[in-house]
Amino acid sequence: MIERIRQGTFTIPEHRRNPRIPELPLAGFGFLTHFVWEMLQVPWFTGFAAASHGSVVWLCIQATGGDVLILLASFWLASIISGNRHWLLERERKPAVILVITALIVTVVLEWLATGPLERWTYADSMPIIPLLGVGLAPLLQWLLLPPLIMWLARRHMLGHVALQFHNSG
Repeated sequence: MIERIRQGTFTIPEHRRNPRIPELPLAGFGFLTHFVWEMLQVPWFTGFAAASHGSVVWLCIQATGGDVLILLASFWLASIISGNRHWLLERERKPAVILVITALIVTVVLEWLATGPLERWTYADSMPIIPLLGVGLAPLLQWLLLPPLIMWLARRHMLGHVALQFHNSG
């Protein structure tokens, strides 16, 4: 079983033994990685240098909550399209691509609204702006770089759970 897990060649009934829902590790690893990203990109937004540390952390926690919602909504759309909530375990690429593209589209729209009509935040002069989209490079890179890492971490976590469950049952 362990070798089949490493190779990714286990069957549907075997991975159904995993009682955890894939959203939990996705949300957990999503929160951890996005929070670090949010804190690291603080210098590229105006107003944070004069703000208290606590208020910056709180704003980053709020932004991270939004990131997790985007991640989960993108995961659910990918799951609906693929017809399988356990696609992470099965190494399916199409749902992973759908997740990333969906999250990128949502991010572009939200960033454009927040920095434009809604005036929720502004970029510092140091933030590179994508000309045709009018949004910052850092938020786009966030959704290009973090989802593959999050999916990998969540998959490893779920496979570890399956392996432990199999080991304990046999």
